[in-house]
Amino acid sequence: MARNGNFLLLWVGQFVSQVGDRLAMVAFPWLIYQRTGSAMSTGVILALYTLPYIFIGPFAGVVIDRADKRRLLIASDIVRAGLVALVPVAASWDLTAVYGLALLVASVNVFFDPCKLALLPDVVEERQLLRANSVLATGETLTEVVGYATAGFALAWVSTATAFRIDAATFLVSAVAFLLMRYRRPLREATEHATLSVRREIGEGLDFVRRHRGLLLNTLLVIVATLGIGATYPLTFFFAVDVLDGGTTAFGLFEASIAAGFLAGSLLLATLGARVPKGYAILGGLAAAGAAYGLVALTDTVWAACVFFAAAGVANAAALIAIDTYVQAIVPEALRGRVWTMRFTFTQGAYALSVLAGGALAGFVDVRLLLVVAGAIIAVPALVGFFSRTLREA
Repeated sequence: MARNGNFLLLWVGQFVSQVGDRLAMVAFPWLIYQRTGSAMSTGVILALYTLPYIFIGPFAGVVIDRADKRRLLIASDIVRAGLVALVPVAASWDLTAVYGLALLVASVNVFFDPCKLALLPDVVEERQLLRANSVLATGETLTEVVGYATAGFALAWVSTATAFRIDAATFLVSAVAFLLMRYRRPLREATEHATLSVRREIGEGLDFVRRHRGLLLNTLLVIVATLGIGATYPLTFFFAVDVLDGGTTAFGLFEASIAAGFLAGSLLLATLGARVPKGYAILGGLAAAGAAYGLVALTDTVWAACVFFAAAGVANAAALIAIDTYVQAIVPEALRGRVWTMRFTFTQGAYALSVLAGGALAGFVDVRLLLVVAGAIIAVPALVGFFSRTLREA
């Protein structure tokens, strides 16, 4: 991996960009919560990051499969930089505009995130995919450890505007990294879809998911687990701010603990490589993550909760990295964009609903109870999945 220049550029660009993202991801809910004091309003701003997948996800997949992926990633970074830079201005003018900008940033993410995953198999060999995903995840979680922990403390002393300006600058760094990559899109992309309709191309992606039994079962499992995972994000915020009365400092520590655990799990997978059975990593990881979130509800101090949040991070790493590697290995290059966005459409739709539900229910239902329920939603489908040979041997 160290000799692969394209992969190194991808890693460095995403590392810098994601440091800024962590600051913004704490700043967004804190900005809304400070202005409104509403759990529901805070849940809405978090859900806006996922809703666009429902409406434009399938179309984005067609664009990704038709376009030069590197150029699409560069354009997405530049647009996101401009939008994020406008958030402090919008916040001083009208809070409604902040929701609008969050929605626009999320809409660009619909193109960027699946495109990055679709590009990776063109950058590294198939036998290196698990290790490459692990290394990327390691960098991402390093940014979470640094970014979330720093954001929690920094926002207690400086304005949220600084966080958004830093995030905008890091998007430009990511764009430059992609610009420096030596990438030539497969010749197939230039001609294969020229005569097909967008509707037919969308159908091809859906048909592939439906016909491939392993991919279909994996997708259904991830959708159900996502209903629990999405709820844990606003619940973690309210557990920190309302239940333990720790403010953004506690929230930043919780997110950093999850990231630290994810980092440990990523490093372990990067070391073990292809020796890790993907099916068992997916099922065992989801089951353990659900259990860890449930145990968080039993804690009474910030530091005790950090231990179980870290355990959830380790389990999440095992599951999510194995899931990405499994999909990348079985989906043909010509369908990657559409299959990824199809999965994102379903999973992010489920995520948005669960984030909204978690934020709304936190206003009148005990947050500890909700964390237990969310953990069960994550763990139970994975435990059931152990009875399926297709899922175990993925």
